[in-house]
Amino acid sequence: MIGTIVTFLTRLLVGGSTGGLAEQLRQAYEAKLQAENSIVRAQAEHDIKRIEAAIEVAKVANEDRWSATSLGRYLIVVPFGLWYSAIILDSIFIFQWDVLALPERVMRLSEWLVPAVIVGDAGRTIFRRLAR
Repeated sequence: MIGTIVTFLTRLLVGGSTGGLAEQLRQAYEAKLQAENSIVRAQAEHDIKRIEAAIEVAKVANEDRWSATSLGRYLIVVPFGLWYSAIILDSIFIFQWDVLALPERVMRLSEWLVPAVIVGDAGRTIFRRLAR
């Protein structure tokens, strides 16, 4: 369990998240080749375009590791996401973790920072797509 979590976090932080997408893309191409009719072929083509778009977004996100939004993602969004996940897991499975509440000022700050980083990431991606 711990090994799986460490592997996931390592892939997330180092940018290895496109591995699953590459496998999905391969399967979609195989489905297109094996399609028995035009409807199934059109669905496979739609899946291929969707997966290629997801791979492109991952590439753009990984190109600029030192941008403010990338650093914000790793320094703000990921820790808060892990903290929220720990609370949920501790609540569901009643572990002995005793996850502490964050100070009120930090919680108020997170309510602004997390959406700001996410909106910044989305805006940067849209801007780069429009600039091409």
